[in-house]
Amino acid sequence: MEIKDLAGISEPLTRLIEVISQGVGAVSSSYLIRRNADARAYEIRVISAALQEASEQNNLPVAYKHGEIKVWQKPDDSNLILNSGSIDERSNLRLDYQERKRQTNLENVTSVAAAELAGEKFIPEEKPSEDWVARFFGSAQDVSSEQMQSLWGRILAGEIRKPGSYSLRTLELVRNLSQKEAEKFILIGNMAIQIGESFVVVTHNKEWLDENRNITFGLFVELSEIGFLYPSELAKPVFDEPQPEELPFIYQDKLLLVKRHEIEKEIRLPIWKFTAIGQELLSLLQANVDYEYLNKVGEFFMQYGGKAFVGQVTSIEAGVIRYESLREIAAKTSKL
Repeated sequence: MEIKDLAGISEPLTRLIEVISQGVGAVSSSYLIRRNADARAYEIRVISAALQEASEQNNLPVAYKHGEIKVWQKPDDSNLILNSGSIDERSNLRLDYQERKRQTNLENVTSVAAAELAGEKFIPEEKPSEDWVARFFGSAQDVSSEQMQSLWGRILAGEIRKPGSYSLRTLELVRNLSQKEAEKFILIGNMAIQIGESFVVVTHNKEWLDENRNITFGLFVELSEIGFLYPSELAKPVFDEPQPEELPFIYQDKLLLVKRHEIEKEIRLPIWKFTAIGQELLSLLQANVDYEYLNKVGEFFMQYGGKAFVGQVTSIEAGVIRYESLREIAAKTSKL
C-alpha cells in the first residue's frame, strides 16, 4: 500500500498508515485489519499452543512452516544441533523466525490502533516525532502478549490523536513492564481522581481499600518502585483558604463536588499521587466507575461539616467543568 493510494480513508487512519510507513518502511492491509476467527485461524491457534507447550517442556525452539514442524534437537551429550543444513542456513532460519514473529507482533499492535482510530474524523496537523516513532516500533516489535499488544496499540492511537501525549520515558517504562505489573496498575488506576492538575488515589481509609479493593500498602510500594506513583504518601491541604466555597474532584466521567458548608479549618487529605508517567498511562484505561469509593471520599469531607454531591460531567473546556444530574451523598457519620 502506498501513501498515494489513500483516497477515501479517514484522516486518522491515513496518519496511522503514514506513521507505520515511517516506522517499518512498508505497509500492507494486515497492519490495519484484525483477523476473523475462521477455521484457519483456529487451526493456527491450536498448533501454536501445542508448539509453545512442546517448546517450554523441552526447552527447545520449535517452528511450524508450510505445514511442517521443525524442531531443534538436544542429544545425550547436551550439545544443541539442527537436523540438517549449514550454520548459515540455520542462522537464516533463526533470523527468519524472529523477524516473522516481530512482524506478527507489529501487525497485531497496529491493528489495535486502527480499531481505536476507526471512528475518529479529525486529527491535528502535528505528527508524532521521528524519534518517538522509531522508539515505539523498536519496542512494540518484541511485545507478544495480547493484553500488552492492546496497550501498545492504544498508545499509538493516542499519540496520533495528540502528539506528545506519551513521552519517551513512558515508552521505556512500558517496554519493561510485565503483564502482571500492568494488571496491578489497572487495579490502582481505577481509583485515580483528578484534583486540579494532579491525579491521586485518596487513601484516608486504607483498611477499606485493602479489604474491599485489594489495594494494599505493598502494592503502593511496588508501583512506586516501577515509577507510576510518587514514593511517599502525601497529605494534600484542602479548604486552606477562605475561597473557594466548593472544590471539584473529577473521577472518570463523574464529578464529586465538595462544598465547604460548615468546614471551619484546613483539611489534610491523605493521597498517593501519580507521577507524570502514571498520569500519561491513566488515559489508556477503560475503567468502571466505583461509586462506593466515590461516596467514601465524599463522606470523608462530610465528617468535617462539608457537603458532597455526585454528578455527571458533560464537558470540560478551558478549566470550566459542566455537569448535570447532581445528587447529594447521604450523611452516614457524625461531624468530627
